[in-house]
Amino acid sequence: MKPSKHVTSIFLCAFILLTTNNAVHASPNILQKDVQIINVKLCADIKASLVLTRGAYGQVTVFGTVTNAGKGSYNIPSVAEVIMNLAYAPKFSYTMSGVSAILASKPFTALKAGESFKINASYQIPDFGGWNPAGAAPNARRLFTLRVIKQDGSPYTSGEECDPGNNTAAFELSYFDLKH
Repeated sequence: MKPSKHVTSIFLCAFILLTTNNAVHASPNILQKDVQIINVKLCADIKASLVLTRGAYGQVTVFGTVTNAGKGSYNIPSVAEVIMNLAYAPKFSYTMSGVSAILASKPFTALKAGESFKINASYQIPDFGGWNPAGAAPNARRLFTLRVIKQDGSPYTSGEECDPGNNTAAFELSYFDLKH
């Protein structure tokens, strides 16, 4: 007896269904062994940048920018500060002179990814004798620094800040001091 085309089609469909069903049930086991789920937390990255202009008679203007260069939002009570330090020849040690001043301070908490703000300051160098008068060697230096720190002064913990190393930008100016 010869099977009908209809019966042959049913057996063929059943065969395909059974083999496909086994393959579908086998696939998740294979995928579960080969695929790893990685959780990526978007991290904030506060970056400080600084530009200075030297004016006549020892006038210095500081233009600072604080930017969240990271992919995540920054939400930590913090402060951006422009600081000036003084050093004299021959050692040019900022700690030895003990002269330091905060020229500008700006508290902030939230900074979305890609956002930035400006912090500027102006400073008149006292006893200024010139940036380099008549080839004389400078006998003083001023270090202008923009830094961003947490308001409580504590260090950043893992995940709070991607790169704390770029939270500070500095620029040093040499000049001739009339009283030193």
